[in-house]
Amino acid sequence: MTNGYNMQNGNRPGQRRASAGSRRPAYRGASPYARPGMGSRSAAPGRPAGGRGTAGYDGRGQAGARRPAGRTAPVRRGAGSRPGYGQPRRRGISPKLRTGLLLGLAAIALVALCIGVARTVGDLRASSVERFLDNVYVNGVKLSGYTYEDGCALMAQDKERRLNTTYALTCNGRSWDFKPADFGADYDYQQEVDLAWNLGHVGSRADRRQVAENLKAAPAEFNSEISYDEEAVEAFVDELYDAVYVAPVDAEVAVTATRPEIVTASKNGLELDRERAQDNLVALIETGKGSTELPVEPLLPAVTSDNMEMKVVAKFSTDVTFRGHDSRSNVAMALSFFNGYVVYPGDTCDFNAVVGPRTIGRGFAEAPEYAGNEKVKGVGGGVCQASTTLYDAVLMANMTILERHNHKMTVSYVEPSQDAAVEYGTNGTDGKNFVFRNDTDHAIYIYTSVDREFATVTIYGTRPEYHYQLESVVLDEQKSTRKRYEPDYSGKEVYYITDKPKLKIEGHGSCHSEGWLVAYDWDTKEEVSREQISYDSYVAGMNVYWRGVHDEKGNVVDPEAGKEEKGT
Repeated sequence: MTNGYNMQNGNRPGQRRASAGSRRPAYRGASPYARPGMGSRSAAPGRPAGGRGTAGYDGRGQAGARRPAGRTAPVRRGAGSRPGYGQPRRRGISPKLRTGLLLGLAAIALVALCIGVARTVGDLRASSVERFLDNVYVNGVKLSGYTYEDGCALMAQDKERRLNTTYALTCNGRSWDFKPADFGADYDYQQEVDLAWNLGHVGSRADRRQVAENLKAAPAEFNSEISYDEEAVEAFVDELYDAVYVAPVDAEVAVTATRPEIVTASKNGLELDRERAQDNLVALIETGKGSTELPVEPLLPAVTSDNMEMKVVAKFSTDVTFRGHDSRSNVAMALSFFNGYVVYPGDTCDFNAVVGPRTIGRGFAEAPEYAGNEKVKGVGGGVCQASTTLYDAVLMANMTILERHNHKMTVSYVEPSQDAAVEYGTNGTDGKNFVFRNDTDHAIYIYTSVDREFATVTIYGTRPEYHYQLESVVLDEQKSTRKRYEPDYSGKEVYYITDKPKLKIEGHGSCHSEGWLVAYDWDTKEEVSREQISYDSYVAGMNVYWRGVHDEKGNVVDPEAGKEEKGT
């Protein structure tokens, strides 16, 4: 307890400990309120005990007349008995009458004295009833002016009220009632009452006066610690959570051939904020103060319908004009599996799992493809352009990339570090794969198309915070010096062995590069941030030349056709 109050423990409430100088002095001898001659039967000097006699009175022998002791009756003098006085002497008040008057006045004085003494004693008794000092509170209840017993009774009533007050928790027009006693709430106020009582009732007079002065400046407050069943409170909060919870409803989207369309609007759900609700409940139990409005949070659906038109959040295209029919057909086949594909929040998309094995029976054709640092023919050649186009599009849509591989050599349809190579392998798990996850709060809808010029991936949904672009940064680059010669048996390109070889395929140079994901403000187009997401190494490709194989007579004579020259 602060506030500068000196509380002496060890005394029971209502018990005062006398200190030096605090005891009322005892009177010795007669009572200080007694008047001389009242209630005393002591004989006055020169007077017989008992107060009655024949000697010393007015000569008429009237019993009961009192005179001061040691005086005799006056001598009656006749006229002329004293020289110089010729007038007769006036008769004075008779001793009997004087005695009566004196007794009457004495009686009146005695009555007045008794009344004054009675009032004084009453005042002293009233002031001696000890009470709580002013500005003293226990559990928020002011006890000033109450006796100890009345203060205890008041606190008992307050405890009954606090523990059995009914509170109504409300949410969206519904309510749930509870009382602190429902959770076993209880507290003992006696110790706090005793501490409050000690203020001004223990210590020296100087200490008590100082406590009273301190209370004028600042109140003294004592609060009991309340206990309750915490498990019961948590169970009640769980019941409230289940009662309040409303599941969100996703917008119903119709995936058409060209774009998604919302046909049914979404609805937000609702859930109780458990932590805040429990804090409010405990505050009501402990103090009776707190919010009775249950705190709730909205639950957003995975598919929202802020408006009835889905927005394009990303679009990426790659050139296919260099490809033949079969190769371009493979690109279109692979991307067709993603046309109308939906990736919901938290979902993962696995390219090889979606496309499946590349076989003739499933519609794939044989076409050129990379095999290490060379181009060869294989079933499904061109599928890597489908995975690359998808890779760049989902990055723009702010998807999280879980797996991606670059090609062994650079490709012609994107810059270094913008590619994503795939290989199905034996079962779709042992080859190169491309995998991403939707970590946003909204679903994305993927649409694809391939024509004679471009392979395109368009993503619809809720626009991310920024506009993202994948930027290629080439660190170093060298032209390929590797050569390989292929015989031109047709003689269309190079006929004679003495003719200069003709370039058939130019090999890609080697390089090292980085991929950076750059974020731009949608409105101002200004760069907001950039993040490096890859570092890639590409080896040099093979330069392939046509060489003539015929001599001057038209015979095939070149045994070195197809020979490879090592280079970098």
